[in-house]
Amino acid sequence: MLRYVTQNASRLAVRPPALTRGMALEGTKFSEGEKAIEDLYFTKEDQRLLAKLLLKVKEQSDIADKHAAEGVKAAELSALKQILAKVDVPREVMDKLIKWKHTHY
Repeated sequence: MLRYVTQNASRLAVRPPALTRGMALEGTKFSEGEKAIEDLYFTKEDQRLLAKLLLKVKEQSDIADKHAAEGVKAAELSALKQILAKVDVPREVMDKLIKWKHTHY
């Protein structure tokens, strides 16, 4: 029996609770409000990180295929001009609107 215990001591050792999603520990009980706040925080953080990743992918794509990037930009500018046909908007404002579209959506 003693031999079994010494050979399997690492398997029998008490382990600390495993971390799950952020700072919450397994076995810790949150109220529904606290859980909702934690979920909202991680959702916002995920959105921020995905937006950053999407911007990086777009920049790399624009560098890799300049011809396609110019075509997409021209199509977006044309669509924006149709939307703002009755309003005189400077080109630099239209460029800022397109940039805003890419960083927020």
